[in-house]
Amino acid sequence: MSTKLTLAVFVTLVAVSLGCETWPNSTDTALHWFNCPDSGNIVFHTLAAVDANNNPEYPVKLKEPLYINVNLDNNGAVYSEISLDISLYQWGGWQGCSWHEVPTFGLLANQDACKNGVPCPINAGKNQNLKITMDFSGYDSIISLLKNDAPYQLMYKLTDKTTSQTSCTIVQARTYTNQ
Repeated sequence: MSTKLTLAVFVTLVAVSLGCETWPNSTDTALHWFNCPDSGNIVFHTLAAVDANNNPEYPVKLKEPLYINVNLDNNGAVYSEISLDISLYQWGGWQGCSWHEVPTFGLLANQDACKNGVPCPINAGKNQNLKITMDFSGYDSIISLLKNDAPYQLMYKLTDKTTSQTSCTIVQARTYTNQ
């Protein structure tokens, strides 16, 4: 009897893991993003991935620098000393149809944002156009472990060290990890 129960549980787990959408939020054809619920004083209005020549880039490639054109409002004070925390998530798997954090062992945490692609300072004010550079080429030990041509989610959190105010956006994209 326990063999039948074990088989039933295994089949259920396989069915659940295979039942996930391959591309959540239409990430097979377009970048999907949103402000975190507690996004703070910096509010992103637009966000677009582009290549070095400012041409739209999709799917995104993690083996080369990625440029993000953003339009934002900073409804607080100037952010001049900024830390950056990036969390990486993968879709689906044995844990169900949802985003699951990929362990990065602190490699993407507490970075100096101004030295890692964020144009500093981020002045107070509305309707600011910035180009953020995301360069994961120094993190090949993480990137090489990721499945190619798959959906990934990044949580991009900025913290103003002076005020401890945070701002956060989440980006979901079809991602190439071997190109």
